[in-house]
Amino acid sequence: MRAYPEYVAGTRRPDTFLMRAVPGVLSKMGAEGVQAVALADGRALAFKVEDGAGRVLGPVLRRALGLMGVPAEALGRSVVLGGGREVGEIRAVF
Repeated sequence: MRAYPEYVAGTRRPDTFLMRAVPGVLSKMGAEGVQAVALADGRALAFKVEDGAGRVLGPVLRRALGLMGVPAEALGRSVVLGGGREVGEIRAVF
């Protein structure tokens, strides 16, 4: 998984971005808003988005890792478009 993260989640998913950017991280999104991450130092996190919305996984993961002191800028921003222009951003607040 670590050597070839694109085999886990393709080339355009937060799992792949995270495993490429943070040494030793394993990350896997699942169906219906499930996410699990294992860090090289033995810490881990897992969560389930209650309504199953996949578009919030990246922002929640970025915020959770940030609170753990793990830089997750590789996950990028989740932009909301309106009329083809950026009108907002999905952010996790907890």
